[in-house]
Amino acid sequence: MKFKRILLVDDDQITNFLNENLIKEMNISDYISIANDGQEALDYVKLNCLGSGNVNGACCDLILLDLNMPVMDGFEFLEKVSELKIDTSISIVLLTTSSNERDLERAKTFNIMGYINKPLTEAKIQQAIQQRNKN
Repeated sequence: MKFKRILLVDDDQITNFLNENLIKEMNISDYISIANDGQEALDYVKLNCLGSGNVNGACCDLILLDLNMPVMDGFEFLEKVSELKIDTSISIVLLTTSSNERDLERAKTFNIMGYINKPLTEAKIQQAIQQRNKN
């Protein structure tokens, strides 16, 4: 399975660099975009995934989303993006270091594909892809 475009959302530039390189090595996406916080990711989704913006093919079909970020965290992003009427299917996977039970329970209240603990590995990506194929 290959994704058309993956959006990495994390405030840690090293994490984004490593994840981008892993995805490129696995050759599972034609394009990779990066947002450094939830607000940048929300702006990206609004610009590229709503209505006529989706025509240019820049909408992502997978978002790897960190939870703990400045400006707008992952949960705030999920709340805001769920309010949008996006006419496309975007799979969202939480990619975080948090193992807080409250975070796990809160994550279940959103329409997400999965919850992965960092660091991202090839096996974890393959697991997410298999989950997506089931849905």
